Amino acid sequence: MYMTRNVITNQQFLAFLNSSLLQGTIEVRNNIVYSTGTSDSICLTNQYASSYSISYDGKLFSISDFRANHPMVGVMWYGTLVYSNWLSLQNGLQECYTLNTQSCDFTKTGYRLPTEAEWEYAARGGQTNPYYNYPWGNDLDIAKANWPDSKDPYEGTDTNSYPYTTPVGFYDGTLHLKSEYNWPGIATSYQTSNGANAFGLYDMAGHVWQFIYDWYETNYYSVSPYDNPKGPVYDSASVMPDGKRYRGMRGGNWYNGDMINSVNDGHSRVSNRDPAYYRGPIAQKDSWSEVGFRLARKYSGSLTGINESNENHPIGFQLYQNYPNPFNPITTIKYSVQQSSHVIVKVYNVLGREVARLVDGLKSSGSYTVTWGGSAAASGIYFCTFSTGKYTSTKKMILLK
Repeated sequence: MYMTRNVITNQQFLAFLNSSLLQGTIEVRNNIVYSTGTSDSICLTNQYASSYSISYDGKLFSISDFRANHPMVGVMWYGTLVYSNWLSLQNGLQECYTLNTQSCDFTKTGYRLPTEAEWEYAARGGQTNPYYNYPWGNDLDIAKANWPDSKDPYEGTDTNSYPYTTPVGFYDGTLHLKSEYNWPGIATSYQTSNGANAFGLYDMAGHVWQFIYDWYETNYYSVSPYDNPKGPVYDSASVMPDGKRYRGMRGGNWYNGDMINSVNDGHSRVSNRDPAYYRGPIAQKDSWSEVGFRLARKYSGSLTGINESNENHPIGFQLYQNYPNPFNPITTIKYSVQQSSHVIVKVYNVLGREVARLVDGLKSSGSYTVTWGGSAAASGIYFCTFSTGKYTSTKKMILLK
């Protein structure tokens, strides 16, 4: 895949808005931009709240402040889809999204949101062993990312100056000058460290939460049998306190808790994930000022790898949690074998009776998947056991019909 070096800016999104306005495909109602004739919201305007930088005067969209090259915030998840299709057409690429179903065709060549697995892989710059907290390693360096109390010249002192964003790619290791940027702070210069990762991507930690394509599900990402999953379906996404399901976000933002005293060594770790329900501590009207997005697209010379399992990198002997769980009618069970061994995978019911023997034979080093379920299995709790001569593990499975 390709990934944009920076998150999408206000200026870039402005071009889309004015182009779409002329085509009649969007409209503004109550200071919110919608797809024409629908309830599908695209973004919020400066008239809705001062923390959003794009204004609308009834005829044209414009940048209302100094943040033209700052991340586009106040954007809704649906707005990222519409923008992606528009940008694809501008560049002669195939549209990935069917907007009325909000589904994505990952075989198309156009722009789209990354999957959660793609985002994390890109954020880590391909570094997987060991896993680091931040794109550059484990050191907390406020000169490398837009974090709270970084003392950068864009950081405000009250809610009237939200959002606390910097220009995209600002943390590039250079000395920035007020005469060049005309920032609101009084400092005449600000020295940054280089926060880019090994792939040359900026702002993968801090700055803004970044939308991904996937629905947010509490456990899915860690237990999926695939290296690059599409993400959970709507019905299995986690329900938030308001009774709704939300798309996921990654990376954290310019305010995501106490960086110095956090038990997690700060915020905005590469592994940070959240549903869009939890956007930050600001009043609800302004809380979308912490959310932005970047785009990915298929590398023209290969497949995207979506939903392909990796059979070459086992991590010892391990039984993974089945997915989906609960399930109906079929679930997938993944296990890893460290070295050539006789492997037995069984399913038991709550009475301890064996109901299925899924694997019973010699397996060489690698990762494997097997499925179980179907019309013959009754609703209830089951236990999957994985055993070799040196290792045994059990996982609880729930079949709901």
